[in-house]
Amino acid sequence: MLLRKLAISNFAVRKARVVLTIAAIAMSVSLVVAVTTGYASVEAAARKFLGQYLGAWDAQITRPTDPKPGVDVAWIDQLRADPAVRRAVGRLESDIAMLNKDGKPAEGGRHASVFGIDRSSDDSTDRLKLNAGRWFTADELNGVVIDEGTQRNTQVKVGDTLLLPGTNEKLPLKVTGIIHKPGILVGYINSMYLPLPTLQKFLFDGRTDRVSKIQIEFNENINAEAFMQRWQTKLQQADPLLKLRLTRERRDQLDQNLMAVHVLSYLGGTVSMLAATFIVFSTVSMGVTERQRSLAMLRAVGLLRSQLVKLVLMEGALLGLLGALVGVPIGLFWVHVLAWKFADLFSAGVVASFGGIAFASLGSIGAAIIASILPAISAARVDPLEAMSPLANAGVKTMRPPIALTLVGLLLISIDPAIAFLGVPAVPGPVERSVRFYSHFVIGLPALMIGFFLLAPLFVWLVDRLFSRFAAMLFGVRYALLRQQLSGGLWRAAGTCAALMVGLSVLIVMQTQGHSALSSWELPDRFPDVFVYTTSRAGLDPAAQEKIRNTSGIKKDETMPIAMLSPEFGGGLVGLAGAAFMPNATMYFGIDPDKAFDMMHLDFRQGDPKSAAAMLKKGNHLVITEEFHKLKGLNVGDKLSLVSLKRGGTIDFTVAGVVWSPGLDVMATTFDLGKQFDQRTAASVFGTLEDADKLFDVRTVYLIAANLELSVPKAELIKKLQQDLGDMGLSVADVRQLKHDIVAAFSRLLLIASTIAWAAMAVASLGVTNTIMASVRSRRWQFGILRSIGVTRGMLTRLVIAEAVMLGFVSVALGFAAGMLMSVDAHRLWAIVLGYAPKFAVPWWIIGIGAGAVMLVAIVASIGPALSVAREEPLSLLQAGRAAA
Repeated sequence: MLLRKLAISNFAVRKARVVLTIAAIAMSVSLVVAVTTGYASVEAAARKFLGQYLGAWDAQITRPTDPKPGVDVAWIDQLRADPAVRRAVGRLESDIAMLNKDGKPAEGGRHASVFGIDRSSDDSTDRLKLNAGRWFTADELNGVVIDEGTQRNTQVKVGDTLLLPGTNEKLPLKVTGIIHKPGILVGYINSMYLPLPTLQKFLFDGRTDRVSKIQIEFNENINAEAFMQRWQTKLQQADPLLKLRLTRERRDQLDQNLMAVHVLSYLGGTVSMLAATFIVFSTVSMGVTERQRSLAMLRAVGLLRSQLVKLVLMEGALLGLLGALVGVPIGLFWVHVLAWKFADLFSAGVVASFGGIAFASLGSIGAAIIASILPAISAARVDPLEAMSPLANAGVKTMRPPIALTLVGLLLISIDPAIAFLGVPAVPGPVERSVRFYSHFVIGLPALMIGFFLLAPLFVWLVDRLFSRFAAMLFGVRYALLRQQLSGGLWRAAGTCAALMVGLSVLIVMQTQGHSALSSWELPDRFPDVFVYTTSRAGLDPAAQEKIRNTSGIKKDETMPIAMLSPEFGGGLVGLAGAAFMPNATMYFGIDPDKAFDMMHLDFRQGDPKSAAAMLKKGNHLVITEEFHKLKGLNVGDKLSLVSLKRGGTIDFTVAGVVWSPGLDVMATTFDLGKQFDQRTAASVFGTLEDADKLFDVRTVYLIAANLELSVPKAELIKKLQQDLGDMGLSVADVRQLKHDIVAAFSRLLLIASTIAWAAMAVASLGVTNTIMASVRSRRWQFGILRSIGVTRGMLTRLVIAEAVMLGFVSVALGFAAGMLMSVDAHRLWAIVLGYAPKFAVPWWIIGIGAGAVMLVAIVASIGPALSVAREEPLSLLQAGRAAA
């Protein structure tokens, strides 16, 4: 009871400081709550729609490796005869380019997911909400229902005719209805639904005996695993490429794909919370320093050291609790505002993230208590007799950085570099990669941040010694008035600078890693001009390939079909850490070796084009990218195992060459060709078209590389090709423009992710204001003396701002040192875990902007306190007395 009263009375005396500290904590808490709840709400909307799409199906059969042949509909009757099956229905799915109402390619060459459904047995579409029109009847074989995104791109309405493009003909469809789709999906997924026989005939040359998947619903209380084992054996015997899997596996895969975003939703607020922790430390530290006499009196009348420690820790806990109580409602309020403003995006309503709320609340209280430990120890060391001396707080005492804590800080900082650099073999094993990866995040980064916090007093002391004279000259104040102002409140300044450090260091490491990845992607000097591709499961048959070769503007002898598949690695190529970011499969490109190495001058790190082409033509050979060489230590002549469903086991390929990746896998993903494969992939390998057919049973081609006749400007020619080939449902991508667009999109994503750093700086700005206010408060009597002997209001204002500028210098130095060290460590770990080490690229201009933002925050935060003290009359300042603090 006594300690609680003492804590509350201290808060009552320093209302402005307490309010600012609570505001900083509340801001960080609200960020965590708003981001996690907003993410949970949008995810719920997406899952609601996907749940409608997946329906009540328990399992499905697909042919993921080469989807073009599809699944024989004869399996449907066999499945329906199984006692474990309640119902089984076939569905045909394909991505097809959209044509507008005039029959021309839709703007941007957009595609739609086209679904062939049998509404007599498949009721999953009944859950989809119709905005206009109705579903087609059994007699309307050319009816189609589209979603809002498709309507927006094609500009058609109910009753209009919509053309579906093909390489040989266009299929006319009559729009009978338009369905609603959540806003989060409208811009990314366009859908069309039409009768199953109609789409079958269109994609399979008149045949109606194939579907892309068979969906299965189980009867109650059946053994799903036994069903899986029984049917997987049957399917493998008939077609090794058929795959049966439970729907929950798809949901698990969705969860895995969303995991990175989920973690990022917590990370954004966590960084801000770290900045708030340092602000709490600074606040509590200031409170202990300013209450030396009060604490000494309490000690003199019998208060124990342990009680003083409890008092300070209680103050920190109360600050954290109050910040959480304010921050949680604010965070939820902002999400409700967004839900009101973007109702379609939040179609499932606001779904509170209880994990995010608990993490933010408990994290803020725990962080505040941890931040109070050092000030609590300082309070316990108060000497009653010395602290009660009349001049105990007079003047500015020069403090030196604590040697012991500085050494501890250096030791903690060295942990992360040790994890990244010490004892790394040429080819780390999977377990070692995993240990280093998780140790970096769990041990290395927290230790590094704490270490730089413990080094902050040293940085403050050095800047005070080395730059105070320069700052005095810059602002036109006497050096004697400015020196030792920072080191006089060493820990107060250290906590504030550490808070500002967090945002700048995070900005540096994110931007450096991102720009390092982007700068390493360079296309070879000779590379195809365009890629012609289709997302239709029908692929590009020989007739379509011949049409492309004979298209005006394309060099007939310089076209190259490329087969694509996604075999899994044999023998567990990646470990636990790698699996988190690098899936256990690769993207295999089947090529004509002679033509490929003539059209693409790849950067061979081992081997050469001529010998590699000769070995590839022998079969069972691969050209691998640098990632595999680094990750697994593979060299020319070594073996790389890939899983072949056709062979029912692994196939050993011999490495024929090692090349620097031209990014073909990234481009293929951008084409949405990944939708043709039911497997997440990493990196890429180059084999032959013959091996793709013989070893993996993949004959379908979706992608053709081509060079152009540049007798007319390239831009005009590509635009013409997009029109000519677009009418056939094909897309044309300018390779160099595509690379530019990918880099630009990634750069935008990087800027969005960097809002984490800017949010941390915003939180830290409250700490700077707090520190400047405390510094001004503790020197009111001194300022009164200065005003009495002729110092002007302007000089007093400049003096306070100069101190803030020095705080900014310290923060920039700390942030730059921490950010660059984290960047170097992350770059090294990137190479260890993923086998990919891009050249280290530092975006100095962005770092300059970040440093400028830190300085601006410090200066702006000081203007209010500076003007406030400058407006005071000398007598008012002198009345504070020498013990004003």
